[in-house]
Amino acid sequence: MTETLRIRYGFDLPNGSKKHVDLCFDPKNFRLTNEVPAEPPFWTELKFSQCANCPLSSEEHTHCPSALHMAPAVELLKELVSFDTVGVTVTQAERTVHAETSAQQALSSVLGLIMATSGCPWTDKLRPMARYHLPFASEAETVYRSVCMFLLARELMGTAESSGFAELKDLYDNLHVVNRDMSRRLGAATRTDPARNAMALLDSYTTLLPAALESQLTDLKPLFDAWRGVPISSI
Repeated sequence: MTETLRIRYGFDLPNGSKKHVDLCFDPKNFRLTNEVPAEPPFWTELKFSQCANCPLSSEEHTHCPSALHMAPAVELLKELVSFDTVGVTVTQAERTVHAETSAQQALSSVLGLIMATSGCPWTDKLRPMARYHLPFASEAETVYRSVCMFLLARELMGTAESSGFAELKDLYDNLHVVNRDMSRRLGAATRTDPARNAMALLDSYTTLLPAALESQLTDLKPLFDAWRGVPISSI
């Protein structure tokens, strides 16, 4: 039997204490397998600030799957202040990454990974990117990974001959709605602001990516000169 996949976010907090968030995933489909709270907080209920574009019904889903899985991490790190500098060590099977960054940036990376793997119908489309998680990715890296994921998805669906990125842009429009409304949930979850600001950082990519898509692809073209048959310039 294949072992459960794990990613650990370890936090060195300003007061000298250490905390960690362990996330466990099914090795086959990379869905989050962490246990959810036995008594979920009120803000995780599906109808509480339910996303405007949420396709789930409260008859089948009493709680928002993303909020339900976020709750332990939000509770664990609720004392953080957005612009606190924290040391973050992300341990994966393939590598360990360390960064000194703001609390909101660190939490943004954690919440983004949870949302992509917890069962939300919209963010679930980002699960292939989550499988090859890249902590603290830049805008350029995110555009590259999103486009690669989208093109591979089309190939696997047998629609590789489709043209344009309208479907990808539509996905990010819907992710913007999800992030906006999730931020409202998190505003009720804690008195401090890192979780909401973390969502704002996540949401910045949903608005930046469609706008940056064409310019980023233009910037990437020289990297693909060999694929396009462009001769190597003599030195």
